[in-house]
Amino acid sequence: MNIWREGIVAGVDRESAVCAAFTGLTASVTEDLGPDRIVDTLSSECVRLLPIDSMEVFLPGLKLERYSAAGEKGPARESFETGNDVAVKDLSAEVARWPDYVARMTDLGYAAVSALPLRTMEETVGAVTFLSVETAVLSAEDRRLGQALADVATLCLRQQREVRHYRTLSAQLQSALDSRVIIEQAKGVLAERAGIGVSTAFQRMRSFARSSNSKLSDVAHAVVDGTVDSEKLLRPRGR
Repeated sequence: MNIWREGIVAGVDRESAVCAAFTGLTASVTEDLGPDRIVDTLSSECVRLLPIDSMEVFLPGLKLERYSAAGEKGPARESFETGNDVAVKDLSAEVARWPDYVARMTDLGYAAVSALPLRTMEETVGAVTFLSVETAVLSAEDRRLGQALADVATLCLRQQREVRHYRTLSAQLQSALDSRVIIEQAKGVLAERAGIGVSTAFQRMRSFARSSNSKLSDVAHAVVDGTVDSEKLLRPRGR
């Protein structure tokens, strides 16, 4: 079913719908939606705005497991590897070219495909395949719109991945800083309690952590909280 053609009959303004589609995709980054939601939004908007019945996304370049499967040889892989558009008006004529792919698509009821490369800057990271039950190819205008929507979605996916990476890195750095702070605090506490130097206190904590297979930060927390056996901790290892 061509959803967009129904929209024209109902008097829907296509220009407004296209703007809304781009707005929805770009908002996915600020709303911190997962990659599946971004791809789902791309799929629904493409089916709504283009004369297609379904679509597939192939994104090995972004290392998203669900969209990076090797799959069979087909228009998406060819478009990804060559960086060119691949348009097939009648899939039944391409059995020799992509036997497994044609068999799968034919079983699903599709008759034509158009694959477009997905790029971020100058790098091709995947391809999107538009599927139709009718033997037809997309017009140049529809290809440009489909390419633009897919490229925006790809940039959103990449941007979101980078944001999450930096958040993870920031959390790791904060955790390391917190550990360092508690260790420094524990050195002072233990040194004062035992009447030893801070360097000796640190050596005792580190030795205790190794012998008890514990994290140094956990030992430090126990020292500050007073929940560690001080005699065991201060006892030189090997005795």
